[in-house]
Amino acid sequence: MTQETPPPIPRRRPLLALLAVPVAALIVAGLTFLATRPLGGGAAQASFFVIGSAQPGVQLGQIAPGTAQDPAAPALALSGLDGAPVNLANFGGKPIWLIFWKTACEPCESEAPDVAAAYAAHRDGGLVVLGVDLWDSSAAVQDYADGHPLAFPIAVATTSSFMDAYGVWGAPTHYFIDSAGIIQDRYFGPMSRDLMDQSLEKIL
Repeated sequence: MTQETPPPIPRRRPLLALLAVPVAALIVAGLTFLATRPLGGGAAQASFFVIGSAQPGVQLGQIAPGTAQDPAAPALALSGLDGAPVNLANFGGKPIWLIFWKTACEPCESEAPDVAAAYAAHRDGGLVVLGVDLWDSSAAVQDYADGHPLAFPIAVATTSSFMDAYGVWGAPTHYFIDSAGIIQDRYFGPMSRDLMDQSLEKIL
């Protein structure tokens, strides 16, 4: 009598393989949440973000790196479009609004008129607005400025020190620093004029 061969036992997929898809989905969902979550306050707004660095960055109430009140900070190298060095310490004693942006950023461009209007309204009161491009070359920023008149100074980071110090990983990112060099507010993503005014009230 012939002996029947038992049917092959189906191979089970390894547990790690079974978990890979849901874990990946959770990671994507988490990154999506972070990329649309404002740091300063208010409702999240749709934006185009430039992923750069995932450093945690400085927090509210801390001394802003590179200001005159923080002499121990690492050298934060900035260059103006004319090639001259730009140093945050030179603005000591004045409220500073730092805007990290880049040329290929539609929300940066769309909020620019409101930034210009807010700057014009408070410039005589000593407000300093400085746009800092962490991604583009000076030549690329100059080409952009030639076609887009800018109402406030622009600087280009020559190293990754600013990105690391402030934990910037998307554009636009806003930091509001009072005259004592303390970070009073920050916002990740494009801002409306109302949000700008609310944040400026904290440093003026």
